[in-house]
Amino acid sequence: MLTIPARTQSHRNPAMTEGHAHPFEHMLDFRTFISLRHMVSRQQEKRLLRRTDFLHQLMLYLPEVASRIEDTDFGIVHLEVGAMKTCTQEAILRHDFATARRHFFLVADLLDRADAELSAAIRISYLETLFLDETASVYAQARTMLPRPMENSLRQAELRLKKMRAART
Repeated sequence: MLTIPARTQSHRNPAMTEGHAHPFEHMLDFRTFISLRHMVSRQQEKRLLRRTDFLHQLMLYLPEVASRIEDTDFGIVHLEVGAMKTCTQEAILRHDFATARRHFFLVADLLDRADAELSAAIRISYLETLFLDETASVYAQARTMLPRPMENSLRQAELRLKKMRAART
């Protein structure tokens, strides 16, 4: 014979009965939990990209950019990424925003899956050298096309630069 628990006892959390939720319980609802779980599982499915993968992706999706990398630059990831930056910069200056957007989306995808070495090269030799201290309107227009992860990375770089400059004065 099964016994059914009596409904006389409350199974509610004592903190909830007083009208206060625990901070974690208050912040994490089911939808947020599912979103976080999906994000983590998606990250685990992605394999890290290395310098050689960068060149492969570049040759596959932007062969016109890959052809601009000089033979002496092969093997030095910052120079290889710098060649990509130069091509994007040229597209921005000639107001070819369709090409610049293609570059941004490839770089954003690479940045999302890059190992530490490639990630640093993309942030420093591409993003920062392309946009930091640029005040021309064409760069402001191009910046609006940056995918969110790249925009966030650029804002962090700008904050670091601002702090460094403030420390010098």
